[in-house]
Amino acid sequence: MATEEGIAMISHLNFSSFLDRIVQNLKLTPKKLLKWYSYVLIFVPLACAALVGLHLVTSATTFSNLLKNQAGLAVGVIIALCDLIIGYFCLLNLEIFYKRKTYRVFMVTQVITQALVGNFMCVIMAILGIYLSQELPNEKQINLKAKLVINLGTALLLLSFVLLVIIEFKK
Repeated sequence: MATEEGIAMISHLNFSSFLDRIVQNLKLTPKKLLKWYSYVLIFVPLACAALVGLHLVTSATTFSNLLKNQAGLAVGVIIALCDLIIGYFCLLNLEIFYKRKTYRVFMVTQVITQALVGNFMCVIMAILGIYLSQELPNEKQINLKAKLVINLGTALLLLSFVLLVIIEFKK
């Protein structure tokens, strides 16, 4: 009969080997993953903006009226802007994230906040980032520029989550 510890260990090993296979098949490195993560954080909000623009054209309404009538869309715009800013900063400053502690803190906060707002593609990529962070060199403290962006992004995404919860309870 298997113990709970044994089952948990097997599950951890299976998940770890699953991540190993993904990393090997895609030939991912922490630097490559961060670059792709930055691209996703930039292009997904741009695609969202294109869809909102298409909706504005087809419905013949103004952006302000659309936001007034659909509060969830207004929060989605905040999330998209936050992701765009984070992605743009990461793409411009890739080298400051190439230390283990900064990289790991960034990816852990991204897993939590992106999961709360429903960006599951970002969650999957950030989980891979946490896994890959062990390949990076150690550092004593987090880069201050990165810390500012991590804290600002986390605050905005947590605010967006709270707004989504409030909107849902008001229905």
